[in-house]
Amino acid sequence: MEKKLIQITTIFICLFSCLSCVTVWFLPTIEHDLEAFGASIIQSQREREERYALLKEMSALEILDYNTQQVQEKVEEGSEEVEVEEINYTQEKKMRLELPKHVDGADVKILADSINQEIKIEIPGADKNYLYDYQLIGQSDEIKDLDYFSEGESGTMVLSMSTVVDVDSSFDDDYLYLDFLLPREAHKRLVVVDAGHGGIAPGAVSGDVYEKNLTLAIVQKIKALFDESDQSDIGVYFTRLDDSDPSLASRIDLANQMEADLFVSIHINSLNGHTDVEGVEVMYNELAPDTEFDTKDFAQICLEEELSALGAKNRGLINGNRIYIIRTAQMPAALVEVGFMNNPVELARLTDDSYQQKAAQGIYQAILRSVERLDEIDAKKKKSEKK
Repeated sequence: MEKKLIQITTIFICLFSCLSCVTVWFLPTIEHDLEAFGASIIQSQREREERYALLKEMSALEILDYNTQQVQEKVEEGSEEVEVEEINYTQEKKMRLELPKHVDGADVKILADSINQEIKIEIPGADKNYLYDYQLIGQSDEIKDLDYFSEGESGTMVLSMSTVVDVDSSFDDDYLYLDFLLPREAHKRLVVVDAGHGGIAPGAVSGDVYEKNLTLAIVQKIKALFDESDQSDIGVYFTRLDDSDPSLASRIDLANQMEADLFVSIHINSLNGHTDVEGVEVMYNELAPDTEFDTKDFAQICLEEELSALGAKNRGLINGNRIYIIRTAQMPAALVEVGFMNNPVELARLTDDSYQQKAAQGIYQAILRSVERLDEIDAKKKKSEKK
């Protein structure tokens, strides 16, 4: 036993001696590597502090431009550090946002506000230093301004655009990718749907029921129908999807500026002192030029589809040139009065979710039918031009 212990001790002493010799031999190299490692950490920290100091003097839009310019310069220098896909984001209508660590791109929310021409990007895990810690690059002539703010454990980036754009998004483990498309680049047909009133403008009132809430409920259901459909050729834009009150000018300007094919405004009627009046009526511009498919044709289709969906009384087409959004629309436009709030029986229907769904379905079908009619007219014209 004593002999075995001596052998083990001898082996241990030999190994320790060898290790000591190796350590002494390589000690200068190890010390150099440790010094280099420490220096690199200090250099990285210094560069990070310098970057922070530089970027904190810039606006969010200037940071985007600065980052993009840095990539462009590396491309011109032939740097191998630049990824191939990065080049696209310096030359086209695209953006790339680096995601915070451990954040899934599927959790990022992108909200397009057509009436205000804004795109809001809600990024979980993004703090107040997001723009300094993560790379944001991109290029688009339509980006007028960019703002960023954080609250709690989430950050929000707001893109102010010079015109209405569609956003096509995708993501991977590290980045969120955005493509900006003009409406006509993204869709064959463009439709603007307007929920009447909103905000401090309640519209017609009956007790604690406001017209603005009924029109919004119907329009939100119209949006859901298009979201769930495969009608990708039809781009549908909304003047409001919350309790806001866009001006009449901004509502119709949205449609006119994007040269929409159709404009439809949803309202609820009221006629004081006539509690027995009920039914659907649709306004159109009786003074508009008579064309192959005009405001009256569109209004008639809206009336037919709403009556079919609701089984309501037909109150017909109504002259609407006196209404600003009808008079100034540069495309077939219709203002649909879904029912009468001053009629207690009809009001009960109008506040019912299933009835609102039917009203939304009627407008949805009217839009599809009208788009089909426009496509037929275009096909007929093309055929005639070929002859």
